Amino acid sequence: MSTPLPPSIRVLQAGSIAMLTTTAGLSASLSFFVIPRLMESPTPIMVGQFMRAVTTAHRTLPFPLIIPGFVNAWLAYRLPEKARLYALAAVLTFSTLPWTRAVMMPLNRAMERRIMEPNAEPETAHQLADSWATRNLYRPVVAFAAGCIGLYAALT
Repeated sequence: MSTPLPPSIRVLQAGSIAMLTTTAGLSASLSFFVIPRLMESPTPIMVGQFMRAVTTAHRTLPFPLIIPGFVNAWLAYRLPEKARLYALAAVLTFSTLPWTRAVMMPLNRAMERRIMEPNAEPETAHQLADSWATRNLYRPVVAFAAGCIGLYAALT
């Protein structure tokens, strides 16, 4: 029979799983609920609301997504028998950083430029918002997968 883990480890495991899965749901809600509703609005209103929604998400979602990456990396170090699982969860979590920088930030900048061009075609703004919603799905899928891997590691 193996030695039970200290309560502090269990709290970190639970916190990491909860943060990753909750953040995955919040991030997915942007793509599934917020952006489609915004696309029903007239273009000038949609662009402004889109930028406010993205700015709010940018302020609130990174920390509950990144903290579990560090927690999982620490758990990989602390629990060598489950190091591969926790390391995988950490790598998946941290993979959202380059994705955001390389894929999402250019779309945000394009939408900001769209604000400066009030006479631009409405389809352009809607295409950008649709593209953003589609590409954003990487982040919740990866966060949810990392949370599930962390849950599996905690329960086995």
